[in-house]
Amino acid sequence: MDLVRDVLDKQLVDREGTPMGRADGVVLELRGDLPPRVDALETGFAVLAERLHPRLEEWLEKIRARWSVRKTARYRIPWSAVQEVDPHHLQIAVRAFDTPAYDWERWLRDHVIRRLPGAGDDDS
Repeated sequence: MDLVRDVLDKQLVDREGTPMGRADGVVLELRGDLPPRVDALETGFAVLAERLHPRLEEWLEKIRARWSVRKTARYRIPWSAVQEVDPHHLQIAVRAFDTPAYDWERWLRDHVIRRLPGAGDDDS
């Protein structure tokens, strides 16, 4: 398998087919004299920023630490969770809404959408 062609920057979808970002990085396990083994996929803007330039990643981490709703700038998905490698996407054995990939969506739902008139739970 060619990791750059088949994995890096591919769309990730959960077990239900919900998009959850792209594979921004690949984590390899170095095993002495044995060939490296894929350990995990990484997602998150910090991973992509680090690929572009290390200082960009440092700058974005400072901004994220101050204003982001995400607890971490990176999310690692174990390689064992990859169910299918398709030419267009990677299917992952997780539920997207239970991962940090949807932290912003949950925050918007709880702090913005829920407060809109006609959004549901209010008594007015």
